[in-house]
Amino acid sequence: MHIQNPVVSSGLGLALELPDPIKAGMIGPPDLEASDGAAREAYERGGDAGTREMADEENPYPEGSALAKTYEHGYLDGQKARR
Repeated sequence: MHIQNPVVSSGLGLALELPDPIKAGMIGPPDLEASDGAAREAYERGGDAGTREMADEENPYPEGSALAKTYEHGYLDGQKARR
């Protein structure tokens, strides 16, 4: 059985539909006091763990989150301070 492909114009016949920025929901600015406090706590927890260098202590924040990255930065800085 042989099926012939339809002829497609130079525009490939596809309509690329982009989201309407006006209809998209607006996200307000982050609560800087809460995020700064949480980031500071995550960094300090990581720094404390890095100075103790306890191998069994894992990152308590969700993998890939901003707080997990902040914890890791604190951990590395804590290791540097210990040396």
